[in-house]
Amino acid sequence: MFSYFAYGLGIQSEIPIPEFIEAEWGCDVILNIESSSHPTDYLPQTAMEEPWCLKLSREEALFHVKDVALFVVKGGRKIAIVPAEDVSEQLLRFYLIGTIMGILLYQRGLLVLHASVVNIDGGAVAFLGVSGEGKSSTAAAFHTHGYDIITDDVAPVKFSQGSAAIAPGFPQIKLGQEVATALGYDFESLPLVHPSVDKRGYRPKQEFLQTPLPIQRIYVLTSSPEFSIEPLQVQEAVVELSRHSRPATLFHAPDAQHFFQCTTLANKCTLYRLKRPRNLAQLPDLIKIVEEHIASGDRMTVKI
Repeated sequence: MFSYFAYGLGIQSEIPIPEFIEAEWGCDVILNIESSSHPTDYLPQTAMEEPWCLKLSREEALFHVKDVALFVVKGGRKIAIVPAEDVSEQLLRFYLIGTIMGILLYQRGLLVLHASVVNIDGGAVAFLGVSGEGKSSTAAAFHTHGYDIITDDVAPVKFSQGSAAIAPGFPQIKLGQEVATALGYDFESLPLVHPSVDKRGYRPKQEFLQTPLPIQRIYVLTSSPEFSIEPLQVQEAVVELSRHSRPATLFHAPDAQHFFQCTTLANKCTLYRLKRPRNLAQLPDLIKIVEEHIASGDRMTVKI
């Protein structure tokens, strides 16, 4: 078995997961390969013909990707993979380190945001947004200016004694060629994350944080011709948190626990709508504006 640390958990796996940090961290999660099983042992044949299907609950989740694998997640503690014939480990890991870990963390009772997060002055600054809105590129831009990456895409929130913190994921962030080039990275030298996805995995050379970081700011990214940062009312913040978190991002209706967590976080931490041009040349301006906004506390509403 291979031993790893990710998302605050010790993971024992039958397959190597080089994206995660190698560590002896106990056994919170165990991952097994079930080569002798077949997806129809769990799902009807009609489901096998769909590109993907998901049956989700907090006790058990079945996630099937055609020609890749069936992933069975139980109680936030066990992951069983029924792989398709001749599927590569790279393809299995693509789903495992993102979607499947998000499901597992959801089962463990965490609020799982679809966000990229950086460490600014000892606080977690999270960027929410729909797929393609620029969460990863924003976090990568901050990294080029000296800020550490905490997690990319899957951001689990832990509540404790009146505070909220984000558990670190693993040291990798996904970048497209245009963004990688604009930030000064050699795109072709970066490892593929998926055979048919035109993105590569940049692995920061940083001392990776292994403890949860208190939330300092949450920004909802929105494209706009001009820069602006405006606070959201609590009700609107709850809506944004819900739509940018599991299970809503997996097209499943949230339950009462999820709604309570979104409401709790919205009351603990002001959310801001961050509007900015989708112009890579203006990423340094975006960084400066966010730095100034954080330094100002809650006293500053930015409009440029």
